[in-house]
Amino acid sequence: MAPSQGSVAIAGARQTRSRLFFWLFLLAIGNALAGFALQFFHEHDLASSLGNLFGISAVVWVAAVAGIALLAEPTAPAPVERLDWAIAAMTAVAVLVPLGPASSVALTLLSIYAILTSAPGSTLRRAAIIFLAITGMLIWGRLALALFSGPLLDADSFLVASLFGMGRVSNFISFADGSGQFAVAPGCSSLQGMSVAIVMWALVNQWFEVPFSRAALVALLAALAATVAINVLRIGAIGLFPAHFDEIHTGIGWHVFSWLTLISVAGICLYGARREISQRA
Repeated sequence: MAPSQGSVAIAGARQTRSRLFFWLFLLAIGNALAGFALQFFHEHDLASSLGNLFGISAVVWVAAVAGIALLAEPTAPAPVERLDWAIAAMTAVAVLVPLGPASSVALTLLSIYAILTSAPGSTLRRAAIIFLAITGMLIWGRLALALFSGPLLDADSFLVASLFGMGRVSNFISFADGSGQFAVAPGCSSLQGMSVAIVMWALVNQWFEVPFSRAALVALLAALAATVAINVLRIGAIGLFPAHFDEIHTGIGWHVFSWLTLISVAGICLYGARREISQRA
């Protein structure tokens, strides 16, 4: 029996909510990433920009693609609510502003709204959780570092000085050989790595549909601890080997510690999701 025209119209209307949020998230994340990428490209040449993924972590790029992929999956029909259109208008206005932070704020509000108004375990909620984690790295972590850089950098300096027995005044650490001091700058804060860990954890848990539990929380805490430990070791290495300051700070040493952080965080998060991963295999 062929469906009536009325039922076809209703089915088509109910599918529009998933389409609406697909385009809203695509526009918001695209504009947010483009804003930060263009700013990085303005300050660096093309080769450096490409090599550094335009100053945006590879985890964020992968998480953004994964979030959009989740939204592209077929879903149960759902009608568009009136408030959805208000959120859509807010997102559209933010996208028209050529500023990455504006789109990041819009992405935050869009993610929170989608989480609150979607069913548990739905692709919309899972994608929204991933995008919310991304905003922590794009804007909220940066804002926290700008507002609380003093105590955050003091904490890193304290850990390094205590572990390696170096002198410290605020965020200034003495070289082990007594040749001088160096400052722990915001770019070296452990908060940077912790933001990566949160995005990775959200990505793995939502992609493999890991339920939030004590085990999942332990995996997150372990990933956060790993990023802090690796960053403390990197800063400590700078203090122990001042003759190799540039190599450790911005050269090959920086790349080694960055890869070590990425591999450690990914390994911890994937291990935490091993049961769900094995069920999909």
